[in-house]
Amino acid sequence: MNVKNVLIVGGYGVVGTKVAHLLRKRHPEVGILLGGRNPEKGRGFATELGNAQSVRIDLMDNDPLSALKGKVDIVLAVVNDIDDHLLLSAVHHKIPYVDITRWTERMRSAILRLAMYDTSQSAVVFASSWMAACPGIVAKGLAETYEEVNRIDINILYANQDDSGPNSVEYMDRLGVPYEVRDSGETKLARPFSEAVKVDFPDVGSYKLYRFDSPDQFTLPLISGAQSVAARIGFDDAFSAPTLSFLVRSGIWSLFSGDRFKNMRHGLLHNPGPGAPHYVRIDMEGARQGKGSEKESWLISDPEGQTHLTATGAIIQLDRLMTSIDSGQDCIGVQVAEAATETTRAKEIMQEEGVVITRIE
Repeated sequence: MNVKNVLIVGGYGVVGTKVAHLLRKRHPEVGILLGGRNPEKGRGFATELGNAQSVRIDLMDNDPLSALKGKVDIVLAVVNDIDDHLLLSAVHHKIPYVDITRWTERMRSAILRLAMYDTSQSAVVFASSWMAACPGIVAKGLAETYEEVNRIDINILYANQDDSGPNSVEYMDRLGVPYEVRDSGETKLARPFSEAVKVDFPDVGSYKLYRFDSPDQFTLPLISGAQSVAARIGFDDAFSAPTLSFLVRSGIWSLFSGDRFKNMRHGLLHNPGPGAPHYVRIDMEGARQGKGSEKESWLISDPEGQTHLTATGAIIQLDRLMTSIDSGQDCIGVQVAEAATETTRAKEIMQEEGVVITRIE
């Protein structure tokens, strides 16, 4: 194998440890570097993994990868690279880079920023949509079976007792900010936690879901040509979603913006429990050649929860890059995971890891 070492920045955090476990299981020969500001915190985990080490990576450094040049074949970011230092360091050192943490605005700004840099020597992969783009990849595959796609709905049921990392609720920092969506072929502004819809999750229940800003609404219209794409989220308790909707619509939420109130905002939803299944429902509507208008719905469920589904999405991208590097195929330039990933192989990996994808009849 040509890939000797994979660096997971944030590798001893909640999502990072899950990614590392899956990577070790699927690729036992690959060395794993667990990156973070306090490498001593990851040394015990590195020993547990075997063929691994904990290394210092500080995203405040202008060139975080300078000390590891020549020792890293792929970089995976599972923490927010706020100033793009890690991204640009990877581009500078020609190291393939995968990011699973960016919200829509930061993803778009990074893509625009990279236009000023030479990305022709390695891959830059944004797998930043919900759960490291797993639902987006499935939706893209469904859309490819249509001649024309009218509507894609990504419906997310968030379990409050799931064991999740702090980045899972980063979107709460933008609940007061309108965002662009594609609706009926036109671009419009949507307001977070508006346009409530009751959605049924078979054998689980019906829940009220609200719009929120997810990169799927940016990527899928471009990839599939869908006239409308909406991402909605709801919670499996009766309190969280209506409360957030009221706070956002009333303007109260805007009073608690900024870093000063960050812990309070995140604390409303990020109270990890022992774990719970994660569910995403995809509704597709469009026209197939010779068949006219059709609708279909699919359910993605992960019994191990959203952290496991996110880690699986990261593994899909690492597996794709490692396969490309080993085969000598070109896999370079700026990529969006939903567009660059072969759906059949991605679904195989999800299913191998216990993720269930079923059609709703």
